[in-house]
Amino acid sequence: MTIASLRLPLVRSFFLAAAVLVPGCQDTSAVYALIGPEGGELALEEGPTIKFPAGALVTTRQIVIRPVDDDLSRGDFKQSGGAYRIEPTDLDLRIPAEVTFGGDVPKQPSILWQRGEGRVVSHAAADDRAVAYIGALGVIALAAGGEVAATVDEPMLARVPADVDYGKPLVDIATVKVSPKGTSMLDIGFTVYDPMGMSNRPLNGDGSRYCGLKFASVQGGSISAGCSGGLATGSVIVSSAQVTVDAVPFLLGKVEGATLVEVQVGSGDLAHSVGYLPFITGACYLESCSGHGACDSSSGAPVCMCDEGYASPMEDPLACNCVPNCDGRMCGDDGCGGSCGGCGEGQNCNEGQCEGEPPPETTGPDTTTTTGPDTTTSTGPDTTTDDTTTTTTSTTTGDMSTTDDTSSSTTTTSTT
Repeated sequence: MTIASLRLPLVRSFFLAAAVLVPGCQDTSAVYALIGPEGGELALEEGPTIKFPAGALVTTRQIVIRPVDDDLSRGDFKQSGGAYRIEPTDLDLRIPAEVTFGGDVPKQPSILWQRGEGRVVSHAAADDRAVAYIGALGVIALAAGGEVAATVDEPMLARVPADVDYGKPLVDIATVKVSPKGTSMLDIGFTVYDPMGMSNRPLNGDGSRYCGLKFASVQGGSISAGCSGGLATGSVIVSSAQVTVDAVPFLLGKVEGATLVEVQVGSGDLAHSVGYLPFITGACYLESCSGHGACDSSSGAPVCMCDEGYASPMEDPLACNCVPNCDGRMCGDDGCGGSCGGCGEGQNCNEGQCEGEPPPETTGPDTTTTTGPDTTTSTGPDTTTDDTTTTTTSTTTGDMSTTDDTSSSTTTTSTT
């Protein structure tokens, strides 16, 4: 292999990019470069140029561009010229890389991209130039553009990542209104990128490009599939002239800074990258305040507005802990599962106050007890009790004393 065969003058770079000689390499039509986190650029004569912005790569990787025989034509999008594979094809980027084609370009130019056996995606970031922004490496080709499956009515999307206004992001929910064009099944994809370099994890999930967000609700259609199929964030059976989708974080989770979201629409074997929007999770996202309050970030920093009987501890303003309340209570529960104290011997706790124990209760109902001579007692229902009454009358007048002997009368009462 000769240095000339590697076309070193075409390996342009900034920051870190170096030509790599591969002993024994038989493919003299390819170009190679080492490109790291600082960014770099690689070009193939009469073919594509790819520019990696700083932060697109986490580590230094060998990047290769080589011609291939693939035909990426789909629908109205017809490939113009040859196709090229940018390797390694399993490499996802934290920020999209810019791909351009020089020379003569077809009318309504577009760049087609495909990874493996997946769906072809058309990219048209400009009306008169062949330029695209890709978030993963794969096979690319220049094409004459055709009809896009749908248009995004709201929000206004930026055509290139550099035009995104991160000062006005969508917060917690991305509401996107789409008008399908002659299709009853519409795929909508959201791919999340990390332009701020704030995360060390895949924002769309491992091995996935569309699971960073998920559909929370759809108007104008019904959800028929999610991101697990790998083609889009979700598929919609269209029932109206406009479909409105509310997308919320899924594998993205909570993020500390603004993210870049690419929006794709498609149907069948072709999808279209239609632009970019900024997205962020709010300060109160996923903050439950321990289930006893509501998070409020109107003053800037998030704090919990706790329910009555709960308060945030100094060390954790996003928690609502139960506050024990023993005001006016000597004993019993403090409202948080603890105790306000106990009572002494012979006392009971009654509504927070210690009180003396009541006197013993008497025997039960339907019981009559009479003591004395000639007394019979029966207890319980169907009981007859005989009471004996003895009356003695004594009368004394002057010196004369008259005593009536005891007269006894017996009264029997029967109770049934």
